[in-house]
Amino acid sequence: MFTYEEKKYLLTVLKKQKTKAFFRKTPEVNDRLIEKLEQMIRNEDVNERELRNKF
Repeated sequence: MFTYEEKKYLLTVLKKQKTKAFFRKTPEVNDRLIEKLEQMIRNEDVNERELRNKF
């Protein structure tokens, strides 16, 4: 399991790799990983906001 900061860093690295390989096809797993990491980060952001509002 990764921490929030590690997920954000991994997402930026994957996105940089995708832009560097703009004309080359990146592996499909990279696209799925990017989508999954974005989803996980969004969920953590929402959960954190909800917890803050709850207390």
